[in-house]
Amino acid sequence: MRVFLTHAIATGSTYYRIEEPARAVQAAGLGVEVAVSRGIGTTMRSVTEGAPMEVVDVDAQGADVVVLQLPKTAEMMQTQRILQAQGVAVVVEMDDLLSAVPYGHMGHDALVRAGSSEFAAQAAREADLVTTSTPALLKEYARHGRGVVIENAVPRRTAELPPAYERTPDTVTIGWAGSVPSHPYDLQEMGSGLQQALDRTRGQSRLVILGQKWDVKDRLGLPDEPEEVPWVMDVDGYAARMGELFDIGIAPLRVDRFNTSKSWLKPLEYSARGVYSVRARTEEYERLGLGMPARSPKDWAKWLTLGVKDADRRREVAAAAREHVLAHHLTEHTAERWVAAWRTARDNRTRALGGGRLATAAR
Repeated sequence: MRVFLTHAIATGSTYYRIEEPARAVQAAGLGVEVAVSRGIGTTMRSVTEGAPMEVVDVDAQGADVVVLQLPKTAEMMQTQRILQAQGVAVVVEMDDLLSAVPYGHMGHDALVRAGSSEFAAQAAREADLVTTSTPALLKEYARHGRGVVIENAVPRRTAELPPAYERTPDTVTIGWAGSVPSHPYDLQEMGSGLQQALDRTRGQSRLVILGQKWDVKDRLGLPDEPEEVPWVMDVDGYAARMGELFDIGIAPLRVDRFNTSKSWLKPLEYSARGVYSVRARTEEYERLGLGMPARSPKDWAKWLTLGVKDADRRREVAAAAREHVLAHHLTEHTAERWVAAWRTARDNRTRALGGGRLATAAR
């Protein structure tokens, strides 16, 4: 079986949902040929004089299955339909609830107000199979039953980097990785909890933002301006840098439809790098079960203060979380599940062309 995986622009999604699954499948030797590309070759023309250009042919490069990541344009819908007419199975890969991107997020206008998220929903409805990173996304995009959850995982090389808990820092670094303009409300979920922890551990701790801090000092009412370290675009480089910087990682999330559909990636990354983490109590974070759970400002203050003041407990918690990742959440653990999903998609396309009933994927 040949599988051609096409990816979108977002670096993180491409890495965790396309490139690393492909790498893991290749390494596992499961009898599947995989290729990865940004986009797919198409031929476009106006089918009638004066009409808009549209896709009239697609080069599947001999693949039995094509994976389309986050398709959200009319042209991607045209591409999908042509591929299926050619007998090529199409898997739609979704790792965000695009219709629920919140107001204030930089993607809200294009995805929600301009309606791009509707193309993604339609592509999922017509797909031979949908893969998602969470059960909530599966319910949204695979109501037809042709879907499977394959959770995010990290490559072994990340989890085997020198873990953060092996350090003995004079000043404990509490860190958050991300862009405040992209996630304007999440950090506010801690209320005064972060400030309380920094006050209680003054002289022993510092706050670092790996990414864009924007107005975080005013937004959280912090007494001091946190340090900002530039974002690292390369995901391997980011994971390495984050583990070198952070002793404690925070993962707050505002409870809304977009965030409750999100995967457990952030606490997973922290755990893989041996970083003690304090995280929100969303369904996916709870399902992963790593990191100290916090809901109220009191919770955030308590677990962050503990992490700073009790070095032995910080190391114990972080080491146990990293061992759990090594045992259960590496990309090599998910390789066979990706292949099974692609095979189900291929079988569904064969049945569709023959007029048979489409199969639902095992969950």
